[in-house]
Amino acid sequence: MPCQFCHHPAFTPVSSKDAKTGQPLPVGMCDGCGLVQVINMPSEEELNSYYREDYRQDYKGVITPRAEHVFRAGNIALERLDLLSRADLWSGRLLDVGAGGGEFTYLASRMGYTATGVEPNKGYSGYAKETYGCDIRTGYLQDIKGRYDIITLFHVLEHLRDPVAAFAHLHSLLNPQGHLLVEVPWIETKDASPNNIFFRAHLYYFSIETLKAAASRHFECVQIDTRANLKILFRSRRVPAMLTLPDSQSVSALRMRLNSKGWMEYLFAGGGLIKPLRKQIQRFQERKVRGLHARSILDRLLSPTRKHCHVHSAQSLPQP
Repeated sequence: MPCQFCHHPAFTPVSSKDAKTGQPLPVGMCDGCGLVQVINMPSEEELNSYYREDYRQDYKGVITPRAEHVFRAGNIALERLDLLSRADLWSGRLLDVGAGGGEFTYLASRMGYTATGVEPNKGYSGYAKETYGCDIRTGYLQDIKGRYDIITLFHVLEHLRDPVAAFAHLHSLLNPQGHLLVEVPWIETKDASPNNIFFRAHLYYFSIETLKAAASRHFECVQIDTRANLKILFRSRRVPAMLTLPDSQSVSALRMRLNSKGWMEYLFAGGGLIKPLRKQIQRFQERKVRGLHARSILDRLLSPTRKHCHVHSAQSLPQP
């Protein structure tokens, strides 16, 4: 198949197997635009079935989140909400696509957003509704209707068969000058083990340039955060522009960057040597929440001081 993005026919091989199972998984970098992608793209029907039934169990080993998963996801959700706050996005109608167990949607609601979620996995979406009382629907991006001020996609875009079409649909769901926060694994990161990068559930592996390019027709970049994963905050364009592909210099630079990645970089620059210690500290923290109800875990993370600061700052902002 040609590149799903620019339709160029040639790829440079990047990987040949799934890091989780060891099964064959050809991954290549498009010689035209630099987008790293799986070579044998599954059909839309195959993807929908997998995410509806099997994905969460394959990657978490459970059909609903455990206490440690809730604690972990809650801390990450607060970091993401801080990113929105730093961009002066304190309130409004918020849609979280790929809402998982509902931790982000619940915490966003507690912090003043009118938050809704959509999640394809039946077990996780049902859990979120029952546990948190969140407005989380079982479904896919293409099922969503309505208008929102903010849309978030955390580790969703790399699973979608057509990122450009996804950005077009997301644009149709946003109010004028609405904002879109996207987080994906960053192909250039230093803190990923060379043996733990490519997975069959990921169809694409984005650089800053390829992610900006995929969104370029409908969104302009506002803010970039490359701590571990790649996060880009986009603002909706009033009038669609031309799709802007990475130039040949960007493609060459990315190819050189991928060739330079290796174990020495991961262990020293990427902090791989101290990851076992970090995991031990994380497990110690997570043991403290065992036996607690999921809602109690999130409420403890959302301290009264933090919630008060968020609401106070939101009230102090000029209203549009």
